[in-house]
Amino acid sequence: MSRIDLDSFFKYSRATTSKDSADPNELLDSGIGFAQLGSSAKDMTQLIAERLSAVDGTGRVHSVHDRAAKVLDDAVDTAFENGWQPAELVHVTRQSAGADGAVVMIEAIGAHAVRTSADSLAPDSWRDQLSELNVECAGGTSADRLRRWRSYNRRSSTQSWYTLLLVLGCATWLLPIETLLPSPTRWTSRTTPTGPRKAADSKMLGRIRGLLAKAESTQFPAEAEAFSAKAQDLMTRYAIDSALLDAENSRSLTDDVVSRRIMVSNPYSKAKLLLLHSVCQANGARTVWKKKYLLATVIGLPVDLDLCELLYTSLLVQSARALEEVGESANSRTRSFRHAFLIAYAHRVGERLQDARKRATAAATQEHGSALVPIMAQRSDAVDRVYAARYPSTKTIRFGSDNAQGWLAGRAAAERADLTGGRERIDKSDLAS
Repeated sequence: MSRIDLDSFFKYSRATTSKDSADPNELLDSGIGFAQLGSSAKDMTQLIAERLSAVDGTGRVHSVHDRAAKVLDDAVDTAFENGWQPAELVHVTRQSAGADGAVVMIEAIGAHAVRTSADSLAPDSWRDQLSELNVECAGGTSADRLRRWRSYNRRSSTQSWYTLLLVLGCATWLLPIETLLPSPTRWTSRTTPTGPRKAADSKMLGRIRGLLAKAESTQFPAEAEAFSAKAQDLMTRYAIDSALLDAENSRSLTDDVVSRRIMVSNPYSKAKLLLLHSVCQANGARTVWKKKYLLATVIGLPVDLDLCELLYTSLLVQSARALEEVGESANSRTRSFRHAFLIAYAHRVGERLQDARKRATAAATQEHGSALVPIMAQRSDAVDRVYAARYPSTKTIRFGSDNAQGWLAGRAAAERADLTGGRERIDKSDLAS
């Protein structure tokens, strides 16, 4: 299925001239075309969904289901070859088709994983995404999965068809995106490297992730601070030891700079993006925003990006909790208040992280010697050079708010936030092994 064109409108006109003679496959094509137009054609997409629901229970339903599955399979194949990754595809589908649509896309990704032997050939990051999405590889073909989904989703026939049209409209409308991982047609056994350092990194990040989860879940500030302090020590050791180890390697640091994409969800996506930017800026990484898909690309050295993702996720949880604790007044529940709160929170967290970075540099120099300063400067320079080469025409965006009460409340909450990913503490004598 290609992007919407005038043929879709003509097909729709022919298919709806006579209800009895309507071709379900033409209805499907037209419905996908209108779904590609988004909210501006919502009523038309809904109308076609109603027409398709009349096909249920007839002998033609299997044919149109198989065609829908084929369109979805082709769209997923194309998206993955055009740079999209599993979690991103679900993310953008959820924006267009809601939670039910995301389930449909996960099923399609499961079918794709079977076709491509993803469990044995896909890169580690790809397989991690499949695991996090709970992709089921034993569910059969996309056609099988679509029929099963329609039987258990407890939605009306019209609503099921409407959701499916939205999913197909989204999947067939996606533009190519920067390729960050090998596409499925390039997978071989060599795309799944393992080694001693990777295992050690995974173990250390697992410990840090566990400590952050405990810090986020406890309702006792003193306990949260204890978990956060230990996590911060681990993260600092991890970052600095990795920098020193990389310095012994003769290969250019620019060869090690990588890009990753992080999904930023609504509501208040701009405030969340600013929080991510603040975290990355203080930890040696850069950010690029792709507003259309609510995706942020982060550029940096792998160890720094690992820490940025962990800290950003933790601060998102903390900011949401802080927003809930502001109060139940009418003012605090307005969108302008909450937007201002989160913008101010991100600004203040960024200031605190920058201060922590300066203190960390001074403290680390005392422990590791003056050679650490140029090592860290070289890492920063490598990231800047790669960023400039890959994204030469970016524009700076600014964020503001006009709700003073929300702004002050957000800054106050940021003062209480645990900056567990900062490089402030390096005294390993206090760290329990």
